[in-house]
Amino acid sequence: MLGAVKRTIAAYDMLRPEEPVLVALSGGADSVALLRVLCELDYPVRAFHLNHCLRGAESDRDEAFCRALCARLGVGLTVERVDVAAAARERGRGVEETARRIRYARLHDAAQGGKVATAHTADDNLETVLFHLVRGTGPKGLAGIPPVRGQIIRPLLGVERAQVEAYLASLGQDFVTDSTNADDAYTRNRIRHTVVPVLRDLQPSVAQAVTRLGQLLRQDEDCLAAMAQECLAQAARPDGAWDIAPLRQAHPAVRSRALRRLLEQGGMPLRDLTAQHIHMLEHLLDSENPSACCALPHGFTVRREYGALCLAQDTAQPLRPAMRLGVPSEQLLWDGSVRVSIRALEKNEVFYKSFNTFCVDCGTIDFESLCVRTRKTGDCIRLTEKGGSRTLKKLLIDRKIPRIRRDGLAVIADKNGVIAVQKIGVDCSRRPQGGALMQIKIEGY
Repeated sequence: MLGAVKRTIAAYDMLRPEEPVLVALSGGADSVALLRVLCELDYPVRAFHLNHCLRGAESDRDEAFCRALCARLGVGLTVERVDVAAAARERGRGVEETARRIRYARLHDAAQGGKVATAHTADDNLETVLFHLVRGTGPKGLAGIPPVRGQIIRPLLGVERAQVEAYLASLGQDFVTDSTNADDAYTRNRIRHTVVPVLRDLQPSVAQAVTRLGQLLRQDEDCLAAMAQECLAQAARPDGAWDIAPLRQAHPAVRSRALRRLLEQGGMPLRDLTAQHIHMLEHLLDSENPSACCALPHGFTVRREYGALCLAQDTAQPLRPAMRLGVPSEQLLWDGSVRVSIRALEKNEVFYKSFNTFCVDCGTIDFESLCVRTRKTGDCIRLTEKGGSRTLKKLLIDRKIPRIRRDGLAVIADKNGVIAVQKIGVDCSRRPQGGALMQIKIEGY
């Protein structure tokens, strides 16, 4: 038992000699064995027990056992009590999931940045893999419980439950048993009581075989994850979007992982992400619609902007009402995101046109109705004398302005129609014609 644990700790570089470690102690056989082993291996050990308040007197019995055990061993113990059932109702989640989330959160707090050892064994790993298998999973799920995840370490992953019980018997060490472990209403218990015995009849070392499978799959996953990160780095753009081409050209195994990483880097929680969501994103890459979008959990959306993908969390679009313009004027509009400045040009003043700076003839403007607004259905603009009038909608598509940005562009107009459009240009009927001139400048988005 001690040798197996020492090999696991060394193989995954879990602990340095004499490094302090916090043991998650439930009072069950596995966690008690973990505590005793680490004490025997001379690690500075503390323990943490969470009373979930789910089993009444039995929960209190477990807490009392842990207090007595740690007192006898001279191990420091932190005990916390949480009404998990009430917390689950408040959060609208299942009791088991809520208990797990609370337990790990409290363990991290109690560890204060140090290592946390949990008592998962090779049997737990086997049951987890089978659980993932029947639910439907990929290679990461089939890899089972990771030996190390951040500050969480699992020194007993190379040990089977029979070894744990034999070790405790050799010490004369007792432990408590959770009565719910016998309840086959829980899927994991049914796997443990009905599926695992059949597999052991077929292959007595099935737990160790699955452990080896996990090691191989984690190696493959590490390699593919590195390739996915490289793919995503090639796709990254300075504006925070991602070029589609590197993602589209990547091998499907790399692409799917790159898309998951893209979402993770963009701040989206992955807990509710499914294979179907990744499949939808892959379709988005190949969509003929250059403004297609895909809704994801937690209010996130991935959208196409022609040759790029953009990830955003859905928020209400700010209102951009029409606003009157005077001459001269300089105004910050629409929550300060757009600045419009208008001034009269002196006679013979040199004027330098730029992408969003326009010169118009004052004689073409109805100043009573001069305003800045966003586009309207039916808006048209004529940019050249040779070309005809075109709808603003078609021009924005031709210029590959992303659909989500089109409704935010500033349109300078009067009662006679469009004068100029941000990022597009000025209507040729409003250009200098020999009269007094006016400069319009639009900045921002």
